[in-house]
Amino acid sequence: MTALAKTDRVRLAKLLGLLGSEHAGERDAAGLAAHRMVQQRGLRWSDVMEPAPIEKQLPELGTWRQTVAACLGQPGSLRRWEVCFLSDLPAFRRLSTKQRYCLKEIADRVLGASR
Repeated sequence: MTALAKTDRVRLAKLLGLLGSEHAGERDAAGLAAHRMVQQRGLRWSDVMEPAPIEKQLPELGTWRQTVAACLGQPGSLRRWEVCFLSDLPAFRRLSTKQRYCLKEIADRVLGASR
């Protein structure tokens, strides 16, 4: 299910605020209007109170490993330290921010526009 649009959430908040009214008729009308709004949007109250989680796109697995392999495939373009650094990376499960930065710098220089 989809969550309520921002304008609908604002209106629903106002309607729910009226549930505290001292006048029974106003409370009844506000509750009925809120219920109708939810139904008209094709939602249930559980959808409104606990909307579906936003799915995060995960980065492709192994892309940094492919970049390492591509860089190591250009040994004449690498400095001695870079060869050692790149050779050690596949042993890691994931890269730190600093390692990613170094890999990017090396890949930009060695692979350039071919990436």
